[in-house]
Amino acid sequence: MRPAFEVATILNCYWDKANEQLKLNGWQWRTLHAIRRCRTADMGGHIDQCDQCGYLHISYNSCRNRHCPKCQGQQREAWMEARQADLLPVPYFHVVFTLPQAINRVCLYQPATVYNLLFSTVREYHTIIC
Repeated sequence: MRPAFEVATILNCYWDKANEQLKLNGWQWRTLHAIRRCRTADMGGHIDQCDQCGYLHISYNSCRNRHCPKCQGQQREAWMEARQADLLPVPYFHVVFTLPQAINRVCLYQPATVYNLLFSTVREYHTIIC
């Protein structure tokens, strides 16, 4: 069953207002624009014809954007299910932090070293606290 509304429909309805009011960067605008155009004539397409009855079916190309619900929804769900199967039966905590710019640059060239240091530091801290 198809949903009553798609993200592209909502984007198209409010596109002009969004252009005026939202402060998005170029990457965000390109993503929204790709979702708007996904599987429409704007993206081009191809025609399939039945060899038996001659029925024609037009299929439009997809945007293949990883944020597009039409293109990546099933893949995203499959990935999430696979990750769920990998989880251990223990409590998890999601922690986000910002590295100083100097360390951030080292991450680009020596990521394993930086991440190993971060994880060993957390492990030592956890041992001291618990």
